[in-house]
Amino acid sequence: MSEINVSIRFVDGGLQEYAKDLDFLSRLHLLQSQGLAGKRLVHELISDDWGPPPRSVEVWGKDAKGQDFSIQIPYA
Repeated sequence: MSEINVSIRFVDGGLQEYAKDLDFLSRLHLLQSQGLAGKRLVHELISDDWGPPPRSVEVWGKDAKGQDFSIQIPYA
């Protein structure tokens, strides 16, 4: 099983990183196909409950086919 990495950069300079499974990537693609982007996408995919808000979210790793990918989601 491939591992998906998530990095959240916050406006105060903080960084949060964690790993997810491929279901997270599938959910991301589903939400994008529904037209969600930016802040709305981050809220639906991760959370809308932040201390300092994020500046951006990066999702990267290998997809189900073993292909490298990197997706930047600006929090705007």
